[in-house]
Amino acid sequence: MFFCHIGFNKNHMETGVFDNCDFLLGESDSIVVIVPQSLPKDMPLVIEVHRNGLVFLSGEDLLGEVPCSRMEVLQRLVSKAKVGLVEFLQGAQQFPAYISAVASVEVKIEAAA
Repeated sequence: MFFCHIGFNKNHMETGVFDNCDFLLGESDSIVVIVPQSLPKDMPLVIEVHRNGLVFLSGEDLLGEVPCSRMEVLQRLVSKAKVGLVEFLQGAQQFPAYISAVASVEVKIEAAA
């Protein structure tokens, strides 16, 4: 298993929008996304994969925008219909032992002409 951090290491505290996350990369192109805040449970979660990064949504609400240029991460995400999310909050004493949410993956990268 490989641990990977992407983003700016600084939350947009005033808006509640995060700009960094981490990934656990496992065998067979498996991937789990680790987010730095609690996620809403009342709306479907979506991760949009764009050429330059990821957009995290709950319904129509923006949760996070994370720049990402790591092709390995982007390739793993675009190959999935859904991905597990772990909420690892700042100040937590221990890494959570479970996936706390699942998000649909939507690919927003234009096909090459």
